[in-house]
Amino acid sequence: MDSQKKQQPVAVCTVCGAYGHSRQHIDERCGKPYGGNRCMGIRGNAIKRENWKECPKCAATGQYKREECSMCYGNGWLYIRPAKVTAA
Repeated sequence: MDSQKKQQPVAVCTVCGAYGHSRQHIDERCGKPYGGNRCMGIRGNAIKRENWKECPKCAATGQYKREECSMCYGNGWLYIRPAKVTAA
């Protein structure tokens, strides 16, 4: 059985790095369990396609050899920051 690709995330927590898939939660507190407490980070906007790369190990499915992908932690996507262009 082929696994379906996961939806591209639209947000990343500024503290714990958790991904978010709902635009309505962008710029709100994360609140996921983190370090024994609730995360106090903010879900930052990462809507642009260039912020993300499909995980090369699992092909954006989150699964590798019927287990959670160890490269993307089951998310299927890797957050990348586009290189900033600087004037010379």
